[in-house]
Amino acid sequence: AESPVDENVLYAGTDDGMIQVTTDGGANWTETAAGSLRGVPDRASINDFEPSRFEAGTVYMALDNHKEGDFTPYLMRSDNFGRSWRMITNGLPEDQQVWRIVQDHENPNLLFIGTDFGVYFTLDGGDNWTQMTAGMPPIPARDLLIHEREDDLVVGTVGRSIYALDDISAPREGTGDALEHES
Repeated sequence: AESPVDENVLYAGTDDGMIQVTTDGGANWTETAAGSLRGVPDRASINDFEPSRFEAGTVYMALDNHKEGDFTPYLMRSDNFGRSWRMITNGLPEDQQVWRIVQDHENPNLLFIGTDFGVYFTLDGGDNWTQMTAGMPPIPARDLLIHEREDDLVVGTVGRSIYALDDISAPREGTGDALEHES
């Protein structure tokens, strides 16, 4: 994943738990084993990176360990180009691996994640997560996209089609009520 703030910042991950980061367009890379991060098992797969749209050094990373029978959500944040990471899973159930993460293009604190049982959102940069229940069934959400022109969240699922949350302005403005209740 390339940083939208600085084209020289790139993140790459593997399915056997290796994280690579470059801040000079690929001339030099640093490598970190996911298992060396606190709370992450050896060889956890790197599912997704979401470099911040606002800060060059901030990146979010989704990992999973389902190949070992572990469905724990591993979701992390770094604010220093991947030199250190912290777990950001408060509010997530213990058995829902994370597949994708996207950051809003207007509010840096609004993020969405796709898990095996639906979509979650945060209004505080990942510190606390809430399940999106308004019209979204608890199904595997494997891909997420924010359609910037329409301000819609588009969710690609496994076996249940595509869902679109029309207009994410309510959570962007700091209220998640519209996403927590059936409408």
